[in-house]
Amino acid sequence: MWCVRSAYRLHLPGGRGPSFGVGWGHLFQGQSFVSTPDPPGDHAPPHGTDNMKISTQRADNETPRFPVLPARIWRRSLSPLDRVSHMVSPEFISPEVQALRSAGVNQEDMQIGHSATLNPGEPPDTPGQDCDLQPSLDNEPEWLDPQGAPFKSGDLIVSEFKKRHYTEFKKMFLLKPNGKLTSNWGAISHGDIEGKLPGQKFRTSTGFEFLLKRPTLDEYVTMMKRGPTISYPKDIAAMLMMMDINPGDTVLEAGSGSGGMSLFLSRAVGSEGRVYSFDVRADHHAIAKNNFQRWKNAWTNRCRKPWPDNVSFINKDITNALSDINSVTFDAVALDMLNPQVALPVILQNLKQGAVCAAYLANITQVIDLLEGIRSCQLFLVCEKIVEVSYKDWLVAPSVRKDGSISPRVEPEKNIESDPEYLEQPENEESDSDAQNPSVKIKPFGQVPYIARPLPWQTGHTAFLVQLRKFKPALKYSDPEKPRSI
Repeated sequence: MWCVRSAYRLHLPGGRGPSFGVGWGHLFQGQSFVSTPDPPGDHAPPHGTDNMKISTQRADNETPRFPVLPARIWRRSLSPLDRVSHMVSPEFISPEVQALRSAGVNQEDMQIGHSATLNPGEPPDTPGQDCDLQPSLDNEPEWLDPQGAPFKSGDLIVSEFKKRHYTEFKKMFLLKPNGKLTSNWGAISHGDIEGKLPGQKFRTSTGFEFLLKRPTLDEYVTMMKRGPTISYPKDIAAMLMMMDINPGDTVLEAGSGSGGMSLFLSRAVGSEGRVYSFDVRADHHAIAKNNFQRWKNAWTNRCRKPWPDNVSFINKDITNALSDINSVTFDAVALDMLNPQVALPVILQNLKQGAVCAAYLANITQVIDLLEGIRSCQLFLVCEKIVEVSYKDWLVAPSVRKDGSISPRVEPEKNIESDPEYLEQPENEESDSDAQNPSVKIKPFGQVPYIARPLPWQTGHTAFLVQLRKFKPALKYSDPEKPRSI
């Protein structure tokens, strides 16, 4: 076995080859090597070595050939277009993509699915040693959520109908034995839905296709019955990150609202945690309890593990709730009320040192009043950040004409003066080919133009989020020569 001790240039036919260093000697096992002097003008070799080139030659006097270097260790292409094209049947791939795949690329080293990691000195995988990616169902836990279980009576279902790229109809309903889903695009009987799997499309009485699925918690919060304005999931997620909620935490919520924040907090703290939710209005208190119970019943109906019963809804003003929370210490506090600075003096004594209080405020004047209240009352709270969470919905889809056909792809502009071959090409070559083959509905991969732009309507401002942290003040500074008073 030949072991190269320093970096040399490999002498390949037709030009100078790549450099290689220590650790590549195992590639040249079984071959003899001939060292030749380096021609004048080449780069100097590393210190302590002679000026030489290395060329390979087979021992049986065959045609000299350089050994094949290994493929990249992850055996995958760096191009997303190339990786996706391997999942498409060859007859549906455009000539441009096929040319990219075959241009200097070894197809055997680019196969999708062969991504085993090779360690130095470790032999490649042998057939029959592939790991089984299908999990075993023998030891399936009893509480596993059957997300793909068929629909049954009592399930919450979301029906959705899209026309072209926009949602025309979306409704959440409870599946009942003799119920019927009605809309302007037709009706679907609940009996036809029961027993089917989620994610299936149903055809209405008028011929339109509706997609039926189980709602996520995000969809449930935005579509449930509302009393006051809900806290949007994007803001709730940011507040959970601010408060750093973990399973087993005890959290105080001031302002139950419609129950959206209570549901997310309930899932975050888990069965070992606890959430105390206060609301001063009886109607908001009732709506929050009903929405929480409706989601809990639907979850229990579809899952063998019940939703944790870890939320205590209390219809009382938080400023008068000292007796209810006197013996409880909180890991975090979520405030969704008009004047949170009024409740802070009551809550602060039960908040752990270093814990976070997150406030949800609709306008900037409320933020100013909150900070002024903290300053004037000299509360041990520091404002760490004030954020406004915003996101943008995008539309990315194939470009379609009004008649439903795919728009022709426009070739990139070329400079006619610098590219005389452009004058010899017909101008409407692609449109002529489409006209000759009108029956072709599926174009090859990479041949369809796409549109990518923000949706015309967006979710604007919803709230300002204020992150406050409880701290312990430092001792007062005094002259070292004088005794320090505490």
